[in-house]
Amino acid sequence: MYFNHDQIIGISGASWGDEGKGKFTDVFASEADIIARAQGGCNAGHTVIVGDIKLKLHQVPSGIIYPDKLNVIGNGVVLDPRVLVENELKNLAEKGINTDNLRISGDSHVIMPWHRIIDRAREWRLAKNKIGTTARGIGPAYADKANRCGIRLNDLYDKKVLSEKIELIASEKENLLFGAWKLPEKTFSEWMNLPDQFNGLWLDNGKFDVQEIANSYSKWAAILHDYVTDIKELLNNAIKNNKKILLEGAQGLLLDIDHGTYPFVTSSNCSAGGFATGLGITPQSIDRIYNIMSAYATRVGAGPFPTELGTQEEISNESGDNKMSFKQSAELAKSTNDDYTIGKVIRHIAGEFGTTTGRPRRTGWFDAVASSLAAKINGPDVIITKLDVLDVMPKIKICTAYKYTGPSTWYNGKNVENGDKFTVFPTDARILKCCSPAEFKEFEGWNSNITSVKNYDELPDLTKKYLKGIEQSTGCKIKFVSVGPKRSQTLKIME
Repeated sequence: MYFNHDQIIGISGASWGDEGKGKFTDVFASEADIIARAQGGCNAGHTVIVGDIKLKLHQVPSGIIYPDKLNVIGNGVVLDPRVLVENELKNLAEKGINTDNLRISGDSHVIMPWHRIIDRAREWRLAKNKIGTTARGIGPAYADKANRCGIRLNDLYDKKVLSEKIELIASEKENLLFGAWKLPEKTFSEWMNLPDQFNGLWLDNGKFDVQEIANSYSKWAAILHDYVTDIKELLNNAIKNNKKILLEGAQGLLLDIDHGTYPFVTSSNCSAGGFATGLGITPQSIDRIYNIMSAYATRVGAGPFPTELGTQEEISNESGDNKMSFKQSAELAKSTNDDYTIGKVIRHIAGEFGTTTGRPRRTGWFDAVASSLAAKINGPDVIITKLDVLDVMPKIKICTAYKYTGPSTWYNGKNVENGDKFTVFPTDARILKCCSPAEFKEFEGWNSNITSVKNYDELPDLTKKYLKGIEQSTGCKIKFVSVGPKRSQTLKIME
């Protein structure tokens, strides 16, 4: 049903992540032999629901629940061995899920204690201009990779070489943090007490404890020993043997380091091209990329968001612990025209709170200007998720153009003036932050429960009209529709 005649399929987010990739990675994995992760790190999170089991995965591919599938973490991933060993593998074991089918590239770079501290310190220095990172050390780890001073998983198996590398790099990071950046000891001490930090890996005088770090990473490496292999060789042999491979994307295209809303992006290539470099396979071997698009827009953290309903400040006090019931949300949707309240309804019906951070996600109307970029870079095939979240909406909108309201500037070879209209997505945050919706297509809501619909033809006509509006506005072709979080709540659109 899912692979048909394709051998290698990629699942890629089409916007700022959190589009519902986890479900479809799980759905497609049922027909795959191998599920492979190519980029990102433990800043990413996929939620997979199987029966009564709800898994929140960060580095381990979502196919881990299938004992007969091989799950691969590629060289493009920055690996946090502590989180992998003490969190993910431990939690999977507690749920009775065997992880003998996991393989990890020895060439993957490792997140070190200083990466998390530098990540947080950089946000501290940026003050009001924060990127809004998860503080998991992802960006600094990729920066060290590019600077050629990173530590790879293979390095952890030579204790002498590892200690020498840690001593050299740690000294440089100490000078950066406490010399050039003048990080206050009080601020540093507060961070050390946070639960997500590497407590015990520092000395009292603000120096990294080289031996303690080497011992800890060697301990984690020993646990991971049997998982480590040459992923390039594994995958290319699998391709020769006609194995079906599912490529699991993390984050989304608009967070891509090259094609996203720079600088409010992640630190890796989470577009289709990242699959090839992050796994060591040829681009030509990939048969199809599915763009995952939510039926409405979301974003976590800082950065411009033209179709946002409400503001970041308004949602900052919301929490998944105080979630409105479906009935409360539905009643509120009928009685308000306030943008923030409509966004809140969507957020609480869908449970739009980050898998990794727990932060409330910013919500907005579907953005065709942004989503059309996916068709150009990843290809035209689309899966629409979370369509059922809009069941209670009296009116639904699609943004088809932006209006620029900023100062006169130069962008991509031409002058941009106040009042100019954009129908092509500007990936420069400097431009995008001054853009607001100029044109909407408005649709009547279908106001009925579509979660039990079994095939596309059973959808209400108003639902089909909205889906057709997405296709016409983006240049994409919808292949599947999700009407709920379960595997069975998936509709295939026949050719």
